[in-house]
Order: sequence, then structure tokens, then C-alpha cells
Amino acid sequence: MQSGWRVGSILGIPLFIDSSWFIILCLVTASYGLDPAWQRSWGGWAWLMGLALALLLFGSVLLHELGHSLAAKGQGIAVNSITLFLFGGIAAIDRESTTPAAAFKVAIAGPLVSLGLFLLLTGFTHLPLLPTPMVLVVGSVAQINLVLTLFNLIPGLPLDGGQVLKAMVWKVTNNRFQGIRWAARSGQVLGGVAMHGRHLALVEK
Repeated sequence: MQSGWRVGSILGIPLFIDSSWFIILCLVTASYGLDPAWQRSWGGWAWLMGLALALLLFGSVLLHELGHSLAAKGQGIAVNSITLFLFGGIAAIDRESTTPAAAFKVAIAGPLVSLGLFLLLTGFTHLPLLPTPMVLVVGSVAQINLVLTLFNLIPGLPLDGGQVLKAMVWKVTNNRFQGIRWAARSGQVLGGVAMHGRHLALVEK
């Protein structure tokens, strides 16, 4: 059963917002609205800038998931919904692609959208006569999209990079389950390395 509130649809795909989305919306708004540099420069307007940044961030996440969705729909795969929640967004795709090449296209579509947004928004900040607050907000969203691109391309499930790895192994071995095993194992190894690094950092402190 679909959780969250339906707020409309985009290109025929139902769009839902989970209650946890409001938590991160408030946190992102506050983190930038309370930024000392922004407060010194813009006073109370810093909160409005923080809210605008938060909304643009989730707009970016929505476009990222829409990239996956349109790639799937182009293969005749139904997309049941897109949901925004605490950790980003997820597109509920009805079934998996039938070939590794098609699976690769669906997996890579989201990161390509995020990369495209980074380039587009970065270019936008260099337009002449833009107000400084707009440059700061849009520039910050551009940088976040670059981080999202790189993070999502980490080759381990459940990230997009894991789906890309799965498709590549599937292509080489002609075995979808081998692709799943390799991508899952990679995700476990990378997760273990990250936890070990965090443990060492805490010990050193």
C-alpha cells in the first residue's frame, strides 16, 4: 500500500510526499537560515533563502527520480509512483528491465539528470546582474546535485551505481543473478569500509 500524501502527478506518474519529508525540509531550511554568514548578510531573508534552497533540492531529487521513471516508461515498464521522503526519493517501477543494456539505461538516467542539473545551475549562476542571494541559493543547489551524482554512482546496492554494476556484470556473464550478487557484495564491502573508517575516526578523537 502506498504511504504518504498524494500531491498530484507528473507526466501521468502519481507523486507522493511522505511525512518524513517535512522533517528534512525544516532541517535544511533551518541549517541555511541560521547560517551565520547568511544571517549577517541577509538577516531574516536568510530563512526564505533556506526554504527556497530546500525546495529546489527536493525539486532536483524529483527530477532525478523522473529520469529513472522516463527511462523505464520508454521501455514499456509502468511506473506506479514517485515518493519524496526523508532520505530523498524513490520511483516505484513495476518490473525490471529485460536486458542488461535496458537496465543500465534506467540506472544511469537519474545520475545523468543530476549531473545535467549541476552543469545547468552552475551556468545559471554566471549570468550577469543576478542578485547575490539567488546566486548563493542556486550555486548551493548546483553543488548538492554534483554530490548527489557522485554519491549515487558508488558501485553498491541499493545506490544507482550498484544498479549500473549489476547491469554490467549481467552483460558480461549473461546472468542477472550474478549481477545482483556482485552489486550486493560490493555494497556490503563499501558499507563495511565506511563503518570501519567511522570507527577509526571516533577512536582517534
